[in-house]
Amino acid sequence: MTGWVSSVCLVLLLTPASLAQPPARDLTRKPVPGTASISGLVVTDDPDARPLRRVRVFLNSPDDEVARTTISDDAGRFAFEGLRAGRYTVGGTKEGYVTVNYGARRPGRVGAPVTLAEGQALAGLTLTLPRGAVITGVVLDPEGLPVAGVSMRALRYVYTVTGERRLSAVSTTMASHITDDRGVYRIYGLPAGEYAIAAPATLPPGSNVLLMNDTELRAALDELKQSQRPQTTFNSKPAASPETDADAPRAIGYAPVFYPGTTEASQAAMIALGKSEERGGIDIQLQYVPTAAIRGSVITPVGVPPEYIRVNLVATSDVILSGNSNENRTTSVTAKGEFSFLNVPPGAYTMIAKGTRGPTADAAMFWATAELVVDGQSQQEIALSLQPGLTVSGRVVFDGRAQPPDPSRMRVTLLPVLSAGQVSLGTAPVLVDAGGRFTMTGITAAKYRVQASISGPSGWMLASAVVSGRDVLDTPLDLRQSVDGAVVTFTDRPGELSGVVRDSAGTPMPAHTVILFAAERTLWTPMSRRIRAVPSTTDGRFLFRMVAPGEYWLAAVADVDDGGWYDPVLLERLLIGSAVKTTISEKEKKKLDVRVPSQ
Repeated sequence: MTGWVSSVCLVLLLTPASLAQPPARDLTRKPVPGTASISGLVVTDDPDARPLRRVRVFLNSPDDEVARTTISDDAGRFAFEGLRAGRYTVGGTKEGYVTVNYGARRPGRVGAPVTLAEGQALAGLTLTLPRGAVITGVVLDPEGLPVAGVSMRALRYVYTVTGERRLSAVSTTMASHITDDRGVYRIYGLPAGEYAIAAPATLPPGSNVLLMNDTELRAALDELKQSQRPQTTFNSKPAASPETDADAPRAIGYAPVFYPGTTEASQAAMIALGKSEERGGIDIQLQYVPTAAIRGSVITPVGVPPEYIRVNLVATSDVILSGNSNENRTTSVTAKGEFSFLNVPPGAYTMIAKGTRGPTADAAMFWATAELVVDGQSQQEIALSLQPGLTVSGRVVFDGRAQPPDPSRMRVTLLPVLSAGQVSLGTAPVLVDAGGRFTMTGITAAKYRVQASISGPSGWMLASAVVSGRDVLDTPLDLRQSVDGAVVTFTDRPGELSGVVRDSAGTPMPAHTVILFAAERTLWTPMSRRIRAVPSTTDGRFLFRMVAPGEYWLAAVADVDDGGWYDPVLLERLLIGSAVKTTISEKEKKKLDVRVPSQ
């Protein structure tokens, strides 16, 4: 809709976008070129290790704003030149193959960064890309006929930014996961592991919403249970079933179905795939469920016109079926403030309305939310009353002797703290003005983490965020009313911790994940600045920059899922294992090696 300039930001427990580090992209801020270089070869993991052409090779630096890509030539060769001294992560990706980082123990791991000296020409790096595993099958409608155009999902358990282990869709842009005219789908390029397969609750293109009464629906579902290939004709009524008022026709749609044929994610079968394995026969039959219509109205303050109001309906399932249109529906409102959502499958939902007084970016925002459960039986009427968005304003200060960075490089934001199935209106990062002031508007009442950042290397670290007299940098901010006078402080006295990962014999160990976590258990929270993880380089070294002063535990593990270091169970296990305790002071550059137990 024209005039809708500030779209609703729906935070749905962000999950890793892929099973490995995504390819890098060139950044706007170009660093000063150096004199070092990295070159190598991309090969297959076949016994004869053939060169692999047209691989997108990416390079990133954890120490600097370096993010570059190149394409391997016909002989599988690649090269990056003009690099400065530092640590670099190198990886490769190609359709049909598994994305791999150099030095990783297995796909989906960050690998082992390589260390470059100024002027060094590091050659001979070999990236070995395994061909991805494949899951294929047929999607049938409830009558046993193939269905074209269904966008299938492969899901696996991953850690979200909240530290929860959730079943989430594997990100893919591969067109062949959509069923063809035979109902056949083929999901490829998967790393070895365990997967669930799901058919989202979306009507394929060209499908029509069916109308059935209760008697017809019961008869259809009974027949589906009795036959693997039912032949029910859904457009006719059973001869011995007279229609009553309760049997008025209503809409019927598809429910999300998980292999081998359940609508409950907890009952989904996990399919174990080996490296490059192709698993066929994973067939799924769609199921009909009664759908409901949700209608409502938005009560608006004076001066909020209907054309600047949007209503979102978001499914709050514990399973993240990314890309499913039923997870996030959006509609406008009429001149009378009315809205409707049709053919809504059963489930739990959050409804969010957002409106402004005008098309400008600084127009005041109003919002309303409602929780509802759709059962497919009743037609719900919802009334949403818009209320003013909250505002958080304050200033950024610098505690130190170094020259503060240009304010244009600084951003302040609030990140919602959500539990499984929760939805919130997010806030976009805001700029800091020349006087160090910032203002965040249009915020909904919820719990948030305060975040502030400086683009590019600066030497400054976020030290505190004081709101209403309390430092909320390490604990969530429970925001229920507007706040003025927040103070975000940066310091130029961060700590630093470095060392080498060694085995029991003292040999450096590459490609380990080194975890630094607070000694205080109350600080073991997702996205905590006091829980950090870095990979050890090819010579076993590791480095934590910008460490907040305090007491910590330090440990190294050979293999851990991305984000798994926020799991308190893992941290407790490390405490009784090989973790060592240390204290880091302001501006201290501590060196401490960490041992890994013998395998």
